[in-house]
Amino acid sequence: MKAKYLGAVVLAVVILAAAGGAAFYLRQKQPAAPNAAPKPPAAPAPAPATPPAPPAAPLFPAECLLPGPPPVPPFGATATDADMKLGHDAIQHFVLQLEGFQACRNAQIDHAPAGTTEARKQIWLQEGNAAVDEAEALRDAFSAQLQVFHARKK
Repeated sequence: MKAKYLGAVVLAVVILAAAGGAAFYLRQKQPAAPNAAPKPPAAPAPAPATPPAPPAAPLFPAECLLPGPPPVPPFGATATDADMKLGHDAIQHFVLQLEGFQACRNAQIDHAPAGTTEARKQIWLQEGNAAVDEAEALRDAFSAQLQVFHARKK
């Protein structure tokens, strides 16, 4: 009887985890004001007497992008060897993306344009650290399921 509901429970957990990850991802984007009037086009700037030097290539993208929803670790009590391998690879890839996000934020802090406030730099630091915290939590969740998987295989 319990096995009958186990699949439904696992499916519900997967759906909730995906929805939570999607909500976290979407929260990172700033929506436009719904009733904002369109801005008129800016007046063209006068042509400079000498051509400006090309800008130096930035060391980071204009906007560091947080990866999408995290993968869900496989359920160690019922997972196959292939499930665990696939789960490991997906989680490892996602963790690398999160670490890349933190590296991008750190580069933004180190090479912030003049006039960037300390408060903005602190937000970037917190966002980068939160990404690594999420990566560690995901690794821990997979590790716990891996222990269950190995205990079941003995």
